[in-house]
Amino acid sequence: MGMGINQFGMTKSYFNGGTVSFTYSKGFYCDKTVSAASSSGCEAGAKYKVAPAKNFDPLYIAVPLGFTVPSMSMECPTGLVCVDHPGTIDLSRLEPDLKPLYPQLTATQLTTALKNSATPGHEHFITTLNGGKAEWWNVDVIGVTKRSEWNEIMAHKSFSFLNQQVSKKLTTPIIPTNLFLYFSVN
Repeated sequence: MGMGINQFGMTKSYFNGGTVSFTYSKGFYCDKTVSAASSSGCEAGAKYKVAPAKNFDPLYIAVPLGFTVPSMSMECPTGLVCVDHPGTIDLSRLEPDLKPLYPQLTATQLTTALKNSATPGHEHFITTLNGGKAEWWNVDVIGVTKRSEWNEIMAHKSFSFLNQQVSKKLTTPIIPTNLFLYFSVN
């Protein structure tokens, strides 16, 4: 069982240049052996230690940083909680990397603000369909800091292109989390 409230619903994801749907059937899971200050127990910046299952696949989420994207143009928009996603996440481990986006805040102020952040708006990317079978997916985050880069990534709709941008340092590195989501790909 997941830790989050079980909801049933769907979101979309990018896969190999196309769009597929996810069907969620369990609440999210965040590894509580990893410290997190968020109300959900979820955090970004440190990898899980205890997974909810032996077998799982990665789910990459692209997050716009330092610019806004029209909320309803994202599958999981800023300000809304997607089905079976946590409402909050601890981003304080990312404070040094996020500091340039918030020059008006001191490092201490920003760290405090990041400890129980609303889960940011994002898009999903996967590398397998897992034969349409439901499973746990570990969440890895990739921050996109330029609107032009975001637009290119969204136009390509594939993790392979997104990963090329990571390799070229046109995005943040892949950021691990202690978060897992449970869904099947339709």
